[in-house]
Amino acid sequence: MKNLFSVRWSHGLVNLSLLVLRVGTGLMLLTHGLPKLMHFEDMSGHFADPLHVGPTFSLIIVLISEIICAFLLVIGLLSRPAAAVVFVEMCIILLFIHHHDPFARQELAWHYLISSFTLLCCGPGRISIDGMISR
Repeated sequence: MKNLFSVRWSHGLVNLSLLVLRVGTGLMLLTHGLPKLMHFEDMSGHFADPLHVGPTFSLIIVLISEIICAFLLVIGLLSRPAAAVVFVEMCIILLFIHHHDPFARQELAWHYLISSFTLLCCGPGRISIDGMISR
């Protein structure tokens, strides 16, 4: 019973948890980026442009985050910079795109924001390419 309230942790479980968070976040994010890439021409003319850089360039920025950075998170390479890009994208989405929407519409962006913030702060863990490089 006392294990239920334990605050002790092990390095192995922390690294496994970071692996699950990193891979899960990256794979789920890819499911949002790939359809945008597949319909690039259809979306590029009318994509949301909160930074006023043009809808096509805004879509390209989102694709970098949701495909390239998501893939980097999955494999654990350049994980902190990739998480930072995703974090900034989610901040922009929440502040400029969904700021008037109910929480149910914002919820997924909040999940990605929290996940990317955690990965940005904690890093990818030892079970990653970054972890292998740093040994």
